[in-house]
Amino acid sequence: MPKVWNIGNTTVRNPKRIENALKVFLDEGFSGNAKGSEIEARLHAKLKEREVLEYDGEPSDWNGRKWRAAFYQLGFISFERYNINATRYSTSEFFNLISIPQINQDFELTPAGRKLINAKSVTEIEEIYSRQFICYELPNSLETGFPDGSMKPFVLLLQVLSKLQQNGQDGLTKLETGLFLQKFRNHTQKLPNQIVDEILNYRQKLSECQNPKEILDLKNDYKNELGKEIGINPNSVVSDYADTTFRYFSLSGLFSRIGQTLVIRSNKIRFVDSLLSSEPIFLFSQDPLEYFSHFYKNTFPLPTDDKQFALIEIEELKNGIRDNKNPLLSEANKLTIDSDKEEIKRIRFELIEYNNWEREEDFANEQQSDDSIRDILNYLKVLNGESVPNGPEIDDRPAYLEWAVWRSFLAIDDLVSPIHTTRRFPIDQDFHPRNTAPGGGADLIFEFETYVLVVEVTLTSSHRQMAVESEPVRRHTVQYKEQYPNKDVYCLFIAPTVDNNVADTFRIGVWYKGDEEEFVNIVPMNLSDFIVAIDTLTNKKYHNSDFKTLIDRCLVFRNVRAPQWKTSIGKEVNVWRQRVIAV
Repeated sequence: MPKVWNIGNTTVRNPKRIENALKVFLDEGFSGNAKGSEIEARLHAKLKEREVLEYDGEPSDWNGRKWRAAFYQLGFISFERYNINATRYSTSEFFNLISIPQINQDFELTPAGRKLINAKSVTEIEEIYSRQFICYELPNSLETGFPDGSMKPFVLLLQVLSKLQQNGQDGLTKLETGLFLQKFRNHTQKLPNQIVDEILNYRQKLSECQNPKEILDLKNDYKNELGKEIGINPNSVVSDYADTTFRYFSLSGLFSRIGQTLVIRSNKIRFVDSLLSSEPIFLFSQDPLEYFSHFYKNTFPLPTDDKQFALIEIEELKNGIRDNKNPLLSEANKLTIDSDKEEIKRIRFELIEYNNWEREEDFANEQQSDDSIRDILNYLKVLNGESVPNGPEIDDRPAYLEWAVWRSFLAIDDLVSPIHTTRRFPIDQDFHPRNTAPGGGADLIFEFETYVLVVEVTLTSSHRQMAVESEPVRRHTVQYKEQYPNKDVYCLFIAPTVDNNVADTFRIGVWYKGDEEEFVNIVPMNLSDFIVAIDTLTNKKYHNSDFKTLIDRCLVFRNVRAPQWKTSIGKEVNVWRQRVIAV
């Protein structure tokens, strides 16, 4: 009998990849055909092939099952059996009961799953997850065997955080979440206050500790006590389970991180307060069929479904927009309580997106600060395999490499293009990456006054780098040359180690469109050399024109063999650094 709960699973550690994984699940024919060791191993292999996952070694059926389990736990695919009030139903029988007759196979994509993969914006994705998490109740027909009682984990987390913040307290750390929230308890009206009291008592004891040993001993005492209650290794709960709680529930867009703590976002407090005025509603306990109808259709009600609530949020969003000539404002001003619900929703989503773009401009300016530059360098060094004291934890290395390099160029200056157009990867409310850039274009595109810099990054190496990077990098560079005919277009290719064969194709710099020859300027740079270039900002703030000089200097030496050219690029970076600092 499980005495703790866990959202998702610790194998699917990066839930930001779920929507892309679901697309693979559908495109590759797994929907309704996802059971059996061979099929499960093939699912794992396809996730790697389609670049949802990066891993070494052979694909495994175990990993494929873990991804499938995450999908059905979140309501994005059907399960294989349903036991409702002691009656067992097949998948087709059950989905007929809840008026979704098109679902008739085990592990088939649900309307909620289709809605997720068809979502057009991060705001829409966050709302989909919010509905699923707020609906989510334990136990249910997919997750059974818990002690007596019912629990809504997401709602409980919101209640505890809300009460802490109302009392002027810090948000929750992962350790506190593991110690006090991951244990399954009957979710009564009194439980949130009880948990808050436990947390405050724990914090008081921590404050009374005289040295690091006493702090460690206290934490171990709490963990050991938890272990006795739940009957499993408490380190798994306070580390792995709490970590997945932070990662999965943050997909709702309701939370932010301040240091090591999770808090409710300031612009979401009104939403949360409205939600908690009626939650928790234990729908599965009351009516299992209605629960699953909402769960599989992604229709569990939110405060923003109410027109009046949505219109108030739109007013707040309007007031936060700096560009008073934005045509969205005139559209928003025409909305009334009689307006179409979908039109209100559309404009609300677009206002949120535009508001985020303006906030992103502020984020870009912040990257030029000394603290931000040091933070960028820490990420780059960790991604390059270097040891960094108290370095950042990185859960998605490919996405964070694109993000760290993006921030590096924001730290320089004088972009001509809007900041949100410089990246092709999606970001969350805290401007962290949700995924890598999709195919069909470069990872990053920076337009400056006199030139355009296309940036492609990768963690791949050796023959795989040649297979997946050589052709698209040259093709994308030609595409951007056509898009910017009046500016010089350069491409910077960054990898921990650039393969010689890749460097040679860039050295030659030719792309054929039929019989027509196009020459492209691509500089392959090892990540360690790029780190030297960005580290120069800690000594001297240079301009984008200075970086263009570096690119031009690197291209001067390309009429040698690829290994020598790569060596020359490394040397030129160091010579350039000394010149910049000396000026």
